[in-house]
Amino acid sequence: MAEQVLTVTTAYAREQMARARAEGGTLTKAVKMAFGSGGVDAEGKPLPLDGTEQALKAELLQKDISSFEFIAPATIRYVCSLAEAELAGKTINELALVDSAGKVTAIRTMTNKIKDADMEFIFEIDDIY
Repeated sequence: MAEQVLTVTTAYAREQMARARAEGGTLTKAVKMAFGSGGVDAEGKPLPLDGTEQALKAELLQKDISSFEFIAPATIRYVCSLAEAELAGKTINELALVDSAGKVTAIRTMTNKIKDADMEFIFEIDDIY
């Protein structure tokens, strides 16, 4: 059975949550999804993440998040679609959530997805607290 690769909440986002809880501050909103092509090793296996990342290894595009839903009390699923012409022919293997301050709040790597020019792709990323 394949090992499940999970999204990692970044240290930046965890620190922001801790400060908001202790000091009563506000949290930034996740507003964009970033797509990249640098998330695998030479064998095509997803690279491990430690949560200190503040950028994708090879960002291709950032787009506004299309929608979100709470799928559990402490889990939000964000959705973003790529139209037929967007990133056509590109390999996508890393995703990130980007907040209103332009910082990465969650990041994941995955196996290669080659974007077809005649298909819309829909990506989902779960932000788990």
